[in-house]
Amino acid sequence: MRTTSFRPRLAAVGAISALALTLGACGGSDDEALSSGDREKASAAALAYVGGGAVTDAERGDGDDRYEYQVEVTLPNGTDIDVELDDSFAVTNSPPKAADFATDDPSATPTGAAPTDASPSAVAPEDDRGLLGETRTKAEAAALKATGEGRVTGTSGSDDADHVYEVDVLLPSGEDVTVELDADFAVTTIDR
Repeated sequence: MRTTSFRPRLAAVGAISALALTLGACGGSDDEALSSGDREKASAAALAYVGGGAVTDAERGDGDDRYEYQVEVTLPNGTDIDVELDDSFAVTNSPPKAADFATDDPSATPTGAAPTDASPSAVAPEDDRGLLGETRTKAEAAALKATGEGRVTGTSGSDDADHVYEVDVLLPSGEDVTVELDADFAVTTIDR
C-alpha cells in the first residue's frame, strides 16, 4: 500500500504561488506610459507654464498620485522643474518658472546652487536654489512685509505643492522664520 502525503506538495505549490505573486507586485513602475497624443498635450502645457526648456520626461500618474500627468522640464542651466497636470492638462501644482532662474548667462546656475565636492558640475535640488533678480526682490519684500521687520538671510524656490518660494528671515528677537509664498508672492505660511 502506497501512502503519499499531499501536504508537502500542497505546501510547495502554495509557496511558489506566493513567491510569484510577490515578485509580480514588485516589478514594473507605478507610473504608466503616455500615448503620443497625451504626451504632446502634456508637454505643451508644461512648457507653456514654465516658459521654456526641454521636456526630459513625461508620465501618467497612477491612482495614488495627486496628478494625472507629470512632466519634467529641464532648463538650459540644468534646472529640472516637475509640472503636475490634471486630466484636462491644467497645471495643479505651483512649480517655479524659467524666469525665476533667469540670469544674463544662460549656462549659469542660480546663486544658491553651489557645486559640491562630489560632483563639481552638480545642480542643487530645486528647493535649495536661491532666487535671482526681480523674483528675489519681490519675494524678500513680501516676506519682510509679512514679518513686519527683520533681515532676510536666504531665499529659495520650492517644489512643494502649497508654495513656490521660501524666504528665511531673522527677526530682531533672534528668531528665524521661513515665509512661504505662492507664485503671486502672497504669503501662504510663516513657519516659526
